[in-house]
Amino acid sequence: ALFRGMYQVLSSEFGVQVDERLIGPAFRELKKRRTQKEKEEKRARPWEAALERLPLAKGLDRRLEQANLALRVGEWMTIWALSTLGAAALGFLLTRTALTAVLMGLAGFLIPPFWLNRRIERRRQAFADQLVDTLRLLISALQAGHGLLQAMQLAAEEMPAPTSEELGRVVQEVALGYTMNDALERLVERMPNEELEMVISAIAIQSEVGGKLSDILENIVETIEERVRLQGEIRALTAQQRMSGYLITGMPFILALIISVINPGYLSPLFTPEWRWLPMVGLGMMAMGWFLMQRMLRIDV
Repeated sequence: ALFRGMYQVLSSEFGVQVDERLIGPAFRELKKRRTQKEKEEKRARPWEAALERLPLAKGLDRRLEQANLALRVGEWMTIWALSTLGAAALGFLLTRTALTAVLMGLAGFLIPPFWLNRRIERRRQAFADQLVDTLRLLISALQAGHGLLQAMQLAAEEMPAPTSEELGRVVQEVALGYTMNDALERLVERMPNEELEMVISAIAIQSEVGGKLSDILENIVETIEERVRLQGEIRALTAQQRMSGYLITGMPFILALIISVINPGYLSPLFTPEWRWLPMVGLGMMAMGWFLMQRMLRIDV
């Protein structure tokens, strides 16, 4: 009765962790997926379920995980749809013209994915910037006699976000039954990074053939530091060109929006049937120029 009571208390607070520790890894993963699917089907609103079936929602769950957002796909799609409709309605109320409503709606449609991509890129860049310090901390912990899992736990406690969040997730997954290699592979899926892939490959090889992991990581750190230095120089040299690309690409849309607010209907002739081809050609040429500029500024190190 005593142990049963203790189990009930633990289950009420840590039920998921306790159950996952008591069952096998394969059945645990299957049960976890089924439970998550059932909860989503029960809690999801009808419009969220409809939005999740749209082509735009494909792969969005992975991107929300990479951005560390505690949102379901349906919730994000709802926010996205409300942003688009709200911006379009605001544009129409301000100017009473369909063109402004379309432009504002387009802005409301583009801003959420742009913000999501920027958040993902910032987290990836922050993780990459902290990678050398993280490896230095792991090397020190390994040289002090700690195991790899203990070293990661120490790094998760000492390093700032997002490294602390990602390494803490790795430690939790290992504690719940994942192998170290599987947990690290999931880390790479959340944080795609060539240097991180190099580190994880070295850890996987060392776990199979043996060797002193701290010395292997030390050599990798030297390589990463050299690559980071070269990448920093390249970004500094191409900063002006990248900013020019943003300004040149965004200026026509900004000017069109300002003109539509100041003088509603001024740009309407461009969207008549006889002149509709002109803005379409302009958008195509702008997209081509943006693509070429990005390709020219992309330098692999």
